[in-house]
Amino acid sequence: MMKSVLFLLCLILSPLIGASEKITIYSQYDYPPFWSEGHGLTADLAQKLTELSQDKYQFVVEIIPRKRLDAMMQSPKWQGIVPWANPSWFGDEQQSRFIWSSTLFMDADLVVSNQPINFAGPESLYGKRLGGILGHRYIELEQDIAAGKIIRDDAPSQSNNLKKLMTQRVDVVFIPHSSWIDLQQTAPESIKGLFLAATPRNRYERRLLISPNNPALAQYISKTLESMSRDSSWQYKIKAYNFGGAK
Repeated sequence: MMKSVLFLLCLILSPLIGASEKITIYSQYDYPPFWSEGHGLTADLAQKLTELSQDKYQFVVEIIPRKRLDAMMQSPKWQGIVPWANPSWFGDEQQSRFIWSSTLFMDADLVVSNQPINFAGPESLYGKRLGGILGHRYIELEQDIAAGKIIRDDAPSQSNNLKKLMTQRVDVVFIPHSSWIDLQQTAPESIKGLFLAATPRNRYERRLLISPNNPALAQYISKTLESMSRDSSWQYKIKAYNFGGAK
């Protein structure tokens, strides 16, 4: 009888003993090179982090709008990872609210327009219609937008924003350098005839934002990214998107 009970307990518990902990990667980036029909850097990142955990974690990707992401992160109990992020975008310049990884690669927001612009700061955009993306903040422009010096006209996604630029419904948009490189390689017709300012809007680090509610996960991420920095296959994936070339 005792052996039968023990056997039943083993059957019940065995799936739980070896179960991987599911970690959601919440990404606002629904466009290449980060995401395209289940592929892209975010999917590659999830696969790599899963493989290197040796079945301890299973990383899955969920694409959500920035507003939903912000609302979710207001909960003190939220769990997960936000990829390709920067502390200044989440009001965490002091890096005290969340746990931040090391830099994955450097990126920049390029100034793209349908007429040449000599971009030298917000004043260069006065009187122009800026194509923004819903939920995104352009902190250094907010005062001028509120004053009506720059007209902000939002779209739900980068692809919609680019279409508005091509049809001259807006004058200028910001596109990440990483996305511009991908567009040049995969969809050059979508940017044909557009102008790229010599000076980018800004430069920034892309990092992983990690919930502070899972310190063991944060330790794993830190250790694993250190290993990935020496992984030639991973570095090859991101090298082309790094602003200014390889780190």
